[in-house]
Amino acid sequence: MFRGIGSSADAVNAKAYIIGAYPRSIIVREDCSDIEVVVTGDLNSVVEQFLNTYGLIKSKDLKHDGRYVFVPSPYNEGDYIRMGRARLDHHGGAGNIDTEMYCRGFSIDALAISINSKDFGSVIDNAGAIQDIRSKVLRTLHRDLFKEEPSFIYRAVYYTARYELSLEPMTDELLKEAIKAKYINSITAVQKKSELSKIKRGKNKALALQLLNEYNIPGD
Repeated sequence: MFRGIGSSADAVNAKAYIIGAYPRSIIVREDCSDIEVVVTGDLNSVVEQFLNTYGLIKSKDLKHDGRYVFVPSPYNEGDYIRMGRARLDHHGGAGNIDTEMYCRGFSIDALAISINSKDFGSVIDNAGAIQDIRSKVLRTLHRDLFKEEPSFIYRAVYYTARYELSLEPMTDELLKEAIKAKYINSITAVQKKSELSKIKRGKNKALALQLLNEYNIPGD
């Protein structure tokens, strides 16, 4: 499947990468059905090429959510691949794999693998993701993360509990400052419900709830 997506990207002169959860799952040695692909180039053309190659549904029938299009897996019925354009910054815009890495928020989520034919399997780890995953450390990629995207306050709790991480000292300080500044109040009710649902469904729920309480983060 990955080679199929890569070949589809090759056909339209685009680049494609698996990013986030799946590459991380290889390091921590666990199963992962959350497949996210980032494309630099014409995303719609890559998707169309892939659908045609595997005889899947028409592009007009695909589900969209925010910047992602959900493409059905050709091998596992009911599974989907999230595909999106590489972002220039947190506001959007067309970027490349380097700018997309910076938008990931935390280093452990900024790990990518190229799936184009020419460099299939090449690892892109500009943020030191592998080291942080192995060291079980959660580290922000920039100081304004929690201010610019307050939902990452909840994601810090999710990742810390899910992978039993410790917060890097600067990340811990920034998180506390963000909570004190009440940036979290700008999160919509829908966003908050979604983030809390993920936390409560995740691994180590008890630890996650403990962290919410310790950092005085609203949990309802």
